[in-house]
Amino acid sequence: MTIQTASDHLAIAVQTRTELDGALDRALEILKPVAVLEGVGILVTRLSPGRYEARLNAELPPGMTRESWGTSSDEPR
Repeated sequence: MTIQTASDHLAIAVQTRTELDGALDRALEILKPVAVLEGVGILVTRLSPGRYEARLNAELPPGMTRESWGTSSDEPR
């Protein structure tokens, strides 16, 4: 399991399904204090098998965490 911190998101990489829940829980633990302080939600996006991104999202209500499948907002669509 790897969690890399960028200026505006966390990049999460796991090798097995067993690692996934723990990695996503850890990413949310890191982001929740900032999300509460800024009054925003958290968006978790599955980019590909074993690769996820978690970021603050002002379009989501405070306290909400949403999961999606798709591309990173940093990648061209």
